[in-house]
Amino acid sequence: MKVSTFTSDVLKAAQTFTWVKRIATAPEGKVARIRLWINESFVSIYYNAVTGTTSYAYIESNNRFFGANNMKIGWHWHPYDNIQNHVRGEPITIETFLKTLEKELRKRNKIS
Repeated sequence: MKVSTFTSDVLKAAQTFTWVKRIATAPEGKVARIRLWINESFVSIYYNAVTGTTSYAYIESNNRFFGANNMKIGWHWHPYDNIQNHVRGEPITIETFLKTLEKELRKRNKIS
């Protein structure tokens, strides 16, 4: 997938979540880096068009609290309560990641 297509898909999905307050993109050739800001915290998104590597991470106070990626072992989650754990799963779209993150943030009263 092209970086421009990946970025467009992320932007389209992000617009459906009202808790995403600001979006910053930084395409660098075959790599996309995107941040979806949620007040002081954000979702960091990385995509490499050459390797197909995709990573989603929820960052708060400079720490990763939740994530998903397809690095090394294929698609897997890094659960909110145990970020070092790897829970293998099916391919994860940005929509799936954001919906799952939304549930986690609501449980913790981080978004309303």
